[in-house]
Amino acid sequence: MKFHICSENDMPMYWVPIVILYLVLILGAWWLLRRNRLDHEAEVQMLRQEIARLREKIVLMTPAKPEPIPSLSPADLFLVAVQNKVTEEMASGSVSVEAVSAEMNMSTQTFRRRLQSAAGITPKDFILSIQMKKAGTLLLQEKELPIQEVGRQCGFDDASSFAHAFSRYFGCPPTDYRENGQF
Repeated sequence: MKFHICSENDMPMYWVPIVILYLVLILGAWWLLRRNRLDHEAEVQMLRQEIARLREKIVLMTPAKPEPIPSLSPADLFLVAVQNKVTEEMASGSVSVEAVSAEMNMSTQTFRRRLQSAAGITPKDFILSIQMKKAGTLLLQEKELPIQEVGRQCGFDDASSFAHAFSRYFGCPPTDYRENGQF
């Protein structure tokens, strides 16, 4: 009796190493793909964490509710325009109701009526309040600036008219105001 490892119908033995090599290649490729997928999953997880961190940062930076933009009434817009014109006039020299109304392209009477209606005070008092607020600020912030120069920057031609108007408005002369601070 003869013992045969394989019969004539069986697969020849030289295929066995090829099949093993094929299986090793398949398992190696599967292992590499699995390892790369795990690496990518870790990268994806890190990116997701970074995105979440940035979203939290953006949420903290944006206000919860946007603040409404205040809308000004026509009267308020007129007062702002007059205040700007008075400020421009102060820089160029003396300020008067007539000069400001001309700059606003209005007749003096129309300007007086409209400003009285919008501000509730006379145009002269409105202009004087702007001049005195600027004078008070300059006296406190620019201590080395002479009082005559403060008056000139506020639209007064001479120091005596400035000192008189200042004393009436604040109840003290400009020198006392500067030395003692606000009253």
